[in-house]
Amino acid sequence: QQQQAKTKAEGGRRWSGPPEIVVYDKDGKPLTNIAQSNTCLRYVGKLAGIYPDDPVQRALADEVVDSVEDTFNAILPSVFRIKDEEEKKKKCAELCKEGGTLRYWLDKFLARIEENAKRGNKNGLFVGDELSIADLKFNGIGTYIYGMTPGGKDVLNEDKYKPLLKVFESVKNNEKIKAFNEQLQKNIAAYKE
Repeated sequence: QQQQAKTKAEGGRRWSGPPEIVVYDKDGKPLTNIAQSNTCLRYVGKLAGIYPDDPVQRALADEVVDSVEDTFNAILPSVFRIKDEEEKKKKCAELCKEGGTLRYWLDKFLARIEENAKRGNKNGLFVGDELSIADLKFNGIGTYIYGMTPGGKDVLNEDKYKPLLKVFESVKNNEKIKAFNEQLQKNIAAYKE
């Protein structure tokens, strides 16, 4: 965070911090930088063919993407801003209980998968039958819920929420995602050399 603050103070960031990506022209010259996670996700998603062209499908994907932000903002204070471990456990127990904020949002996401199935889509994703930015964005917050939110893993492992875990599996097992992660690891190794 110190490096981010320094870069920002020196005018090196258009917004508050990462992610920020450089957009190049066809000759490899930088055109501009774009920032903000959802903007970057939509831009790259469009290039990768996972941001729907159909305006209704695109709106449904955006609905999930934006709701992930709402979910993150709802759980962030309890998970990341409380330093006292006992207080954190108490707040997270409130999030995870029946009727708690976490379950409220997970139920909303579950309803989107059910609605998608009622539209005739059978792959257990949020929008259509192909991986979209909605699935990727949810996968990101799932990592926080599953791995960093005390009690979150137990909630997600309940039978009721198994369809949400299937989204994680769909992302993890997607061949394009596997190829990307493999190349990313190579790039990181090369950068470290």
